[in-house]
Amino acid sequence: MQKLETLKKIRLFAGLSEEDLKSLLPYLEMVNFSKGSYVLKEETIGAQIFILVKGAVRVTKDLVKGFDEDITSTQKVLATLSADVLPTFGENGILGQAPRNANVIAIVDSQLYTLTKQDFDRYARENHKAAYHIMKNIAQVLSERLNTTDENLVKLATALYIAVQN
Repeated sequence: MQKLETLKKIRLFAGLSEEDLKSLLPYLEMVNFSKGSYVLKEETIGAQIFILVKGAVRVTKDLVKGFDEDITSTQKVLATLSADVLPTFGENGILGQAPRNANVIAIVDSQLYTLTKQDFDRYARENHKAAYHIMKNIAQVLSERLNTTDENLVKLATALYIAVQN
């Protein structure tokens, strides 16, 4: 039951009972990514969420759009995520098939759980209350990320303003 103990520690599953978690287990698929491989690519369409359970990944964003530059030379590292905190990413994938906002690249061999939109919808039909908790937790995570993005945008705009004034 190590899987169940892991699920209890994942932020998106906070508020779920042990029974809710047990009924979620069959919907989670373990996927391996080797060092250097892309888990997600920016601007691709995805229909699943990822939970990092072993290894580490780097989150990057291409800062130069519309030029024929080598993408690796124009990427900005936004974060490095380690499995010790069981981070999630790709939440938009189960909210709707929206383009991915960033790249996620395995920096060591890594293992991740995936939950597809189709499987989440199936789970939600069977477990309304649990699905509500998961969606509420996703909303909180996305809200925090949006606040961080807003703060970074203000810093960037301020730096640009100062640079233009000189």
